Amino acid sequence: MIDNSVIHEKTREIKKELRLAMNGVVSTLQRNQGLNYKINFGVEIPRLKAIASKYEKDEELAKRLWQDDIRECKMLAIFLMPAEGYSAVAEEWIAEAPFTEIADHLAMNILSNLPDAAAKATEWILKSEGLFRYCGFMTLTHLFRKGITLENEQEQKFLATAKDIVNIDNRKTVIMAAHNSLGHYCNDDE
Repeated sequence: MIDNSVIHEKTREIKKELRLAMNGVVSTLQRNQGLNYKINFGVEIPRLKAIASKYEKDEELAKRLWQDDIRECKMLAIFLMPAEGYSAVAEEWIAEAPFTEIADHLAMNILSNLPDAAAKATEWILKSEGLFRYCGFMTLTHLFRKGITLENEQEQKFLATAKDIVNIDNRKTVIMAAHNSLGHYCNDDE
């Protein structure tokens, strides 16, 4: 059984450390760029990784941190989720990802490490809601960087969707993700 008081105490410790590490300049810049979280401490990624390194990976702690509409808590949730929990949260977290910054870290740290990452990513690029398509292309980019190749059917879906993405989706971030993914695919393709 999960001891909620331990999770609660760890969450409080983390939030206290986030407040101490707050960077008002970064927070303001991010807010001005449209990253409107309930709370944004402006803590930089290296500092967040240092905070995460103080804790063991813990699925319940990660899920608890994810629930808060706090930029840094969502990032720490990604860093603290153990590999065994990836499949359980992947699609839920994509659906709830508020901005591409979070989606980028999801793709790099969780989605590209799923056992069926290539199959899932080629499904996600076909979905137009939320950040699914974006996460699909970013996940494929990370897989291509690792030298992973797609099966024939997955490859056909990827190429057809990436080719037609300008007509399918008018979001600049998705078009850029598709372009980036195609670039890594072409670099690895003989």
